[in-house]
Amino acid sequence: MTGSVIGNSSDSKAATTAQFGAFWGELARRFVDNPKVIFGLMNEVCIPFWTSDRRARREVIANIEQPHDMPTSLVLANDQAAIDAIRNAGAKQLIIAPGNSWTGGHSWMEGSDPSGATMYKIKDPLNNTAFDIHEYLDTDYSGSHQECVNLASTKLAPVTAWLKKYGFKAMITEFGASPLASCNTYVTDILDYMATNDVYIGWTAWAAGPMWGTRSPCCNGNKDFGSLEPDSTASDGSPGLYTTLWVDQIQKLLPTTLVWSGMSSVTGGI
Repeated sequence: MTGSVIGNSSDSKAATTAQFGAFWGELARRFVDNPKVIFGLMNEVCIPFWTSDRRARREVIANIEQPHDMPTSLVLANDQAAIDAIRNAGAKQLIIAPGNSWTGGHSWMEGSDPSGATMYKIKDPLNNTAFDIHEYLDTDYSGSHQECVNLASTKLAPVTAWLKKYGFKAMITEFGASPLASCNTYVTDILDYMATNDVYIGWTAWAAGPMWGTRSPCCNGNKDFGSLEPDSTASDGSPGLYTTLWVDQIQKLLPTTLVWSGMSSVTGGI
């Protein structure tokens, strides 16, 4: 975990933009014939690797974050290198590419070097790239607080207008809320907002999967409410976020029409 920025030529530990592109070209070749794949160029993940030696079993974590605290021109260069390599490998599937500042939708047009001032220059010969956007509903958009205070329909309005202006689509790959009753209207708001604005082609709610156990990586206020995994429970055995958030709030607002066949695409496939 070097804290290095991909493409930072002054950092000897950093992967180069060319290496980032080469990685994606190799990965694309391995999935070129799978129409269900979507290539998400970068997201915030912690990947555990276990290694063994004679003395101990060690766990090594690779932490890969969304771009932040770097020139937006470099974000564009890295994204473009990956897109070019994926297409040169013959892969035609949907690509989702991040912007800067943790790719926050609310901040897309904000600051001295915003994503909106640069990322429109991205090119895909197949026009099958969408932007990867995160949008949490708490006070600092981190997803680490229980209280919901930021309505997505208000905070996403500038990036929505930007997407329409430049003819791009987006996928909100992270959003979430705590089980507080006061968050219900905020969850409904973001789902309804995406459903009524066709620039948004999909979303994923954070976080799900059995690896989380009773932990609540999103919007928990340091309490263990469980995950969105079916039958997940809170640490005290009470219903977890699967029941209190997914079933009670999100599931009933799922799209009524879903794409089940065809190539992954900004147009929705067949």
